[in-house]
This record gives sequence, structure tokens and C-alpha cells, in this order.
Amino acid sequence: MSDGDSRGGDRIASVGTAFRILEAVRERDSAGVTELAEALDLPKSTVHHYLATLADDGYLRAEDGRYRLGLGLFTLGATARTGERIYHVAKPNVDRLAETTGEQARLVVVHDGRAITLYQATGDAVDDPPTYAGTVEDPHCTAAGKAYLAELPEERLDEFLADHRLSRRTSNTITDPEELRGTLSTIRERGVAFDDEERDEGVRCVASAVSDRSGELLGAISVSAPVDRMPDDRFRSEIPSQLRNVVGVVEFNTTYSEWSDTL
Repeated sequence: MSDGDSRGGDRIASVGTAFRILEAVRERDSAGVTELAEALDLPKSTVHHYLATLADDGYLRAEDGRYRLGLGLFTLGATARTGERIYHVAKPNVDRLAETTGEQARLVVVHDGRAITLYQATGDAVDDPPTYAGTVEDPHCTAAGKAYLAELPEERLDEFLADHRLSRRTSNTITDPEELRGTLSTIRERGVAFDDEERDEGVRCVASAVSDRSGELLGAISVSAPVDRMPDDRFRSEIPSQLRNVVGVVEFNTTYSEWSDTL
């Protein structure tokens, strides 16, 4: 079957290949033709043609024989973000949370089994944030991802665990599905999730899920900081208390915005 033929019903293979290449570039920050061809098991000539086309259209940019994501993707992403109601409702509160804690606060959504940073704000204590709007992470090793997974219906959690490998990031990462289930049950009971150096060594994070009045799961809000700025009392008590307050406000405002839309 040629690269431009349909595959799997209405699926167009060439479109899928283009996005595989974009994802591979994103994962590597920048990449060359040979590197991508080997990673994706494609001919170098094919990869080159895709890269050249994507660069011509502004979705990639070439620098010294390597390719990075282009601003054409930023415009698409920014437009997609404005369509997320939770972004508009939560943004001011995420800003406030970053200001009051002095740390990095994020609004995270989970899509297709990936935790995506929809928005983030940084407080005075943060010089060089390790993530950015658009950062993609594995949910099982982040506080926001686990807060979200904990609120999924059982059948959807089963699907996630069946479809996604729990890869190890640090020595603290949970990689056993049954252990993760137990952790998610505890998170569901207390309403707060913790990442104690599970994704990145030296970093702690606290998160809570956000739902609307109908119970629809919208995302999660988190606060993260280096271990030296997140001692146990702040990690287990102070930040969770601040986070619960902010999530309560966001959920109330989400309900209010729904009510206002009906007037």
C-alpha cells in the first residue's frame, strides 16, 4: 500500500506519517533526517520530503540540518486551547495560585492517554520552569495525571492500563498496574495526588482534579517545586490546602459559567 492510500477505513496513511514525524521531532526537541528515518523505520528520502513540506508550510523550521517545531503549530495549538472552557475559567486561579505559593502552577488535561499542560504560571521563586504550555507527560508518574486517572470510571481506567505501558522515570515511579490502582483509590478518597520525585528526581508536585457540576472530569491543577522548597509539611499539608481552595473556586466558577450560558 502506498503512503497516500487509505488505511483502516477513512484513515489516510500520509497524514498519519506527517503527524508521526511531528511527534518524533517534538519528543526530541530537534532532529535530523537520518535520526528520524531510523526512529520511524522510513526511507531517508521519504522523511526528507515530509520534512521539507512541513517546513515550507511553517509547521517545522530547519536549523543547520536539524528540524524543530514551527510557529504554525503554535497558532493551531493556541486556537485549540481557546476552545477549552476550563482554560478560560481556571486561568485566573492558576495565576493566583502561582503568585501565592511562589511556585509553578499548571492546568493539565488528559487526552488520548497523555497529560498535556494547557496553561501554566510561575511564581517569584521560579527562575527556569522545567515545563511549558504544551508539555506532554505520562499521567501515571505525575500528580496531575494521577489526580485525573483517579476520577475516571473503572472501565476507562481499565482501558488506560490495557493500552499504556507504565514506563519508569525514576526509582519512585509506579510501574505496577495494581499498585497504581491502589494509589488512585487513595487519591480518590483524599482528593489530592502527590508526585514525590516520581517523574523527575528532586521535584515534588501536588494536584487535584477539576470537575463540573454534572461530574464531568475537566482536568487537574497542580503545584510543583524542587524538594528543597517543598519540605514534608508544605508538601503534605500547606500546598494541598491551598490547592483544594483554588479547585473549589474553579469548580464553582465552572458551574456559574454554565448557569450564565443558559440565561
